[in-house]
Amino acid sequence: MRKKDRNVTGILLAVIYCVVLFEILIDAPPGEAPNNPPWAYAMIPLGAVVITSLFDFVIKFDFSKKKKK
Repeated sequence: MRKKDRNVTGILLAVIYCVVLFEILIDAPPGEAPNNPPWAYAMIPLGAVVITSLFDFVIKFDFSKKKKK
């Protein structure tokens, strides 16, 4: 069985999305806990799955792979 080629650009954008959203969600004034609804933290993995799926199945263009001549 052949391993499916993953879109590296989609994975890279999903990791950047996760880091940025995590930083936004944990941002709070000094000495206070972040006050976010519980569903807000579920947006991190769901967004990553959506981004990688878009690049794997819809966009199908990978900026990191070079074309063979």
